[in-house]
Amino acid sequence: MSAILIVDDNAEFRDYLCEAVRRLGHAPVMAASAREGLAILVRQPVRAVISDLLMPEMDGLEMAREVRSMHPDMPLLILSDGPEGITAPCLRAAQLIYGAAISEKGGGLGPLLADFLAQPGKEACEPAA
Repeated sequence: MSAILIVDDNAEFRDYLCEAVRRLGHAPVMAASAREGLAILVRQPVRAVISDLLMPEMDGLEMAREVRSMHPDMPLLILSDGPEGITAPCLRAAQLIYGAAISEKGGGLGPLLADFLAQPGKEACEPAA
């Protein structure tokens, strides 16, 4: 069972993501902010990061840059309700899915998370030194 870091300032959606990740056989690790998520990455190995794009204080793009500096090969998925805030740097920093893509694929977020978490990669990236 791989640890998956879930970062979202919306507690209800964070809980939803945790349950979806759990149903896919992974162990969710929750953070309510980008800063909290980065602190977790320093002390705990995780296989992948799933984050909201728009958050107060530090957004998902800024967090993605920090994650990339610590773990260049870390699978990183950024979720957003819509295309606002989605820029070329954001697309280079992480795989990005927004609300319309979830609706178009059908079946909700589950199939998209399953595809993302099925990507080959390290079992877990060790905490940043």
